[in-house]
Amino acid sequence: MLKSQEALKALQQRLGYQFKRAEWLTLALTHSAEQGQNNQRLEFLGDAILGVVVSKHLFELHPEWNEGDLSVGRTALVCKDHLASVARSLNLSDALIIRKDVAKSGPVHAMPAVLADALEALMGAIFLDGGYQAAFEVACSVIVQHEREGIANEFALGESIHPGKDPKTRLQEWLQAKGLALPTYSLVKTEGPPNDCIFTVACLLRKPALSAHGEGRNLKTAEQGAAVHVLQQLLRESDR
Repeated sequence: MLKSQEALKALQQRLGYQFKRAEWLTLALTHSAEQGQNNQRLEFLGDAILGVVVSKHLFELHPEWNEGDLSVGRTALVCKDHLASVARSLNLSDALIIRKDVAKSGPVHAMPAVLADALEALMGAIFLDGGYQAAFEVACSVIVQHEREGIANEFALGESIHPGKDPKTRLQEWLQAKGLALPTYSLVKTEGPPNDCIFTVACLLRKPALSAHGEGRNLKTAEQGAAVHVLQQLLRESDR
């Protein structure tokens, strides 16, 4: 099911990038459930591109952050939940090419994995179409733009949270200061070969009832990423 030229043009305007080879754009937007070619290979490439771009951005923007802070910040920015959120802000679902029977299972904007994968594929397509600089500029404009209002605030949630402490400690101290129960962490899944797997961990709060996932190449990083997302939710709640 091909998308209209209007939808593709509108997406490129929102991305701030005009494809030289339209076939890269079409392929990036073709979900794996579509017959024939799909965006899985571009997704693989885009995942790697995003890791480099986000790492460089955080390294330059936050000279005061140590290696652990940088790792947690990168994990938060490239995790599926955040990428899906960015994809929704781009109205990416309007341009996705998905079989009708898949679309019948629910609205595409409610499929975070599909949206995140497509966004990664788009980054891979931009890299192939325009080179590293083009991919870097687009990633910074559409993905890292949330950093100042999200990740930066998560490292400054209040006077009770010491700026040099890791997110798990900050979350614990924030909850203790409010007289609330401590979070629990549980392993949700592992993906990939044993020597190069990705861990997904859930962080759960009883009161307020919140939960979030974090990803990483070890349990510690995944737990820190989950704590970051819970801290972000708490910050949003406290601002209301």
